[in-house]
Amino acid sequence: MSFNKNNPNPMGKIMGYLKQLSTEMGASEQSRRGQQDEERLYRSRGPKYARVPSKPTLSASTTCTSLATSCGSQGTLVPNYATIPEIVSTESSSEDEQDSFEKTRRHFQQLRQISLGNEFKYKMEMEIKSAKEENLRNSIPFVKQLSTESNRVKNDYTINGDAQPYGPTTQRLYLWTQIFAAFAVSMGSLIVGFSSGYTSPALPSMNRTLTITNEENSWIGGLMPLAALVGGIAGGPLIEYIGRRLTIMCTALPFFLGWMLIANAMNVYMVLAGRALCGVCVGIGSLAFPVYLGETIQPEVRGALGLLPTAFGNTGILLAFFAGTYLNWSHLAFLGAALPVPFFLLMILTPETPRWYVTKGRAEDARKALQWLRGKNINIDKEMRDLTRSQAESDLTSTGNAFGQLFSRKYLPAVLISLGLMLFQQLSGINAVIFYASTIFQMAGSSLDENLCSIIIGIVNFVSTFIATAIIDRLGRKMLLYISSVSMIVTLVALGSYFYVREVGTDVSSYGWLPLACLVIYVLGFSIGFGPIPWLMLGEILPSRIRGTAASMATGFNWTCTFIVTKSFHNIIAAINMYGTVWLFAVLCVIGLLFVVFFVPETRGKSLEEIEKKLTGGSRRVRNLNTNKSNQNGC
Repeated sequence: MSFNKNNPNPMGKIMGYLKQLSTEMGASEQSRRGQQDEERLYRSRGPKYARVPSKPTLSASTTCTSLATSCGSQGTLVPNYATIPEIVSTESSSEDEQDSFEKTRRHFQQLRQISLGNEFKYKMEMEIKSAKEENLRNSIPFVKQLSTESNRVKNDYTINGDAQPYGPTTQRLYLWTQIFAAFAVSMGSLIVGFSSGYTSPALPSMNRTLTITNEENSWIGGLMPLAALVGGIAGGPLIEYIGRRLTIMCTALPFFLGWMLIANAMNVYMVLAGRALCGVCVGIGSLAFPVYLGETIQPEVRGALGLLPTAFGNTGILLAFFAGTYLNWSHLAFLGAALPVPFFLLMILTPETPRWYVTKGRAEDARKALQWLRGKNINIDKEMRDLTRSQAESDLTSTGNAFGQLFSRKYLPAVLISLGLMLFQQLSGINAVIFYASTIFQMAGSSLDENLCSIIIGIVNFVSTFIATAIIDRLGRKMLLYISSVSMIVTLVALGSYFYVREVGTDVSSYGWLPLACLVIYVLGFSIGFGPIPWLMLGEILPSRIRGTAASMATGFNWTCTFIVTKSFHNIIAAINMYGTVWLFAVLCVIGLLFVVFFVPETRGKSLEEIEKKLTGGSRRVRNLNTNKSNQNGC
């Protein structure tokens, strides 16, 4: 029986009216739900998604593809639904309308799935873009930057999976130019290390050839730090007026002349003159090397490459020790005279720092130097803008000469942090331990040969610097300083306790290995933290306006502390015994740890402009000018 309102049968007519009523109520509910979905999509996605008809007025022959096209949907249409064929109804007009409405509702649901799929895809693309930018800021060495050639979003990256959210797009040329510059500068540090380690293997054979008194022996070893103090003071004005690169290159000739004087010495005065020349170059290089690397290397690799001079310096010390076992003092000096030659040739191929060019108003030379360092296919416009803006801010807010500004309120924090790091580096007692390692082992009554122990400590000092080079950009400067301080404190307390127990008459022969173990860990801790990082941060935290003068003062202060600690070491031992001296160094390391915790900033991954703005506060006037200019451009 047909349930139709036109059916003459009373029961059929009643059922027909009920069916029509339920159909109309269902249509109203579906229409209301469709309109809510339509309005939600329109509000969340904007006008580019046109309104979808909310009434069941579409033909049953309309396909999913035609609906998406007519409604303005964008993106890939997945899944691609097949056309729903029109079915000719044999029922009454009410049943035809119901079938048409059901088909329209299904089409709308399909269209809604497509729109929601595109919305999900859009959100995923935004998440990928945000994740790439975040990973760029927190990247690790040698996996650095996204390509600047295109801002298009790649669809084959993952966010929370095992794969990296972006692929390494850093060009080899961009990395290798900076590595080359760091290697060239580090060759100078190799000569510095060779000069420091020369006297230990050379003095015995020199005493057999030349007539040298004990006082003259002490001057041969102690004259270089005093001359380095003079070089450190003179180096500051030099790197400001003639440039970082030219100052470094000019040290090659005095190095060569100094070593030739020593190699051809007929008396002790020629040896002292040669040591004085080399000492001046050591002082100049100590401040010029970190400043040059700090201004040329990008933040992502500045920590690793900035430690290369320290690593090469330790290599020079080992080179002097090992070569000295086979060469006499004269031949060893000839080897030292050969080292400045490749150093000079490599420095010829490197550019001046872009920052120094900017300070002299040579913007085009700065752009060329920066392009060489970053690679010819790298966009350097943003970095150039930061350089010029930082220099303009410095020029606008600074008055008077650089030396008078050192202790101004704006620059005082950076200067005091640099001096504090240099102070606690030397007050840790490292030079006293290295210079008098054999004496310490003799006083400790160790069961091991003191010469062998000294060689072991030298090798540990050499290897640990490369460990620091590998991990400094992963852990950060402050974390390595924490580890360095704690390791030195623990080992110095243990070593002092060993000396105290031995002093009171207790038998410690079964613990003869303890002095070597303590000193090895002590040197290891120093070499990964307080050894290289103060020199690295010297080129990072000093503002560009006073960088040369402040670096000169910090270097001179460091060499002064070195001379005081090494010269007074035996006097302190005579006053408070060996255990008291070692414990005194431990207390000073505790104070140094507190200094790092409360005053030293973290510079990992930050540009020099960001570091300078944090320490100096930046210029409000310059920021306002830049803001107004950007607002005018936006209008």
